[in-house]
Amino acid sequence: MKSIPKISLRNWTKEDFQTVRNILLVTWKDAYNFIPEKDIITHLENYYGEAKLLELFDNHLVMGILAEIENKSVGWMKLFNDELRDKFFISSLYVLPELQGYGIGKKLLVKAEEIAAKLKYEKVWLGVMKDNVKALEWYKKIGFQFVEEEPFKMGDTEVLHLIGYKVIA
Repeated sequence: MKSIPKISLRNWTKEDFQTVRNILLVTWKDAYNFIPEKDIITHLENYYGEAKLLELFDNHLVMGILAEIENKSVGWMKLFNDELRDKFFISSLYVLPELQGYGIGKKLLVKAEEIAAKLKYEKVWLGVMKDNVKALEWYKKIGFQFVEEEPFKMGDTEVLHLIGYKVIA
């Protein structure tokens, strides 16, 4: 693993909304190069506009965590405590492309596992696009098993989303 300055994690605030949108846009364009940019932007506007982010922020079952290096936000993770289905989801985990491979994603993942364990979950769940090979391989390498496939729509583009879990307890 490459070396960088200390990575710190913190809970997001309302002042972070634009930062989160920027991280999403940059990482989505890089990771989802099989999806037209117009569909990426449509998805960002539909699901991560100001009102939607405020809704997420105010939802007690959703947690947002930023990864920072020297006070610069370089990654974002959204967690969802799905009490109805009794599952703990990593809904989003994104690290700026130029800083991938430095352990930032791993640090975010460990934080998710710690939170899930405190809530008495034995597994963490997530979804990853089947065509996002780099992320899919990373998740498999760190212990995720993929057990379901479902369609996922980003703008007008539909892709396959693999749903998997990692045992943490």
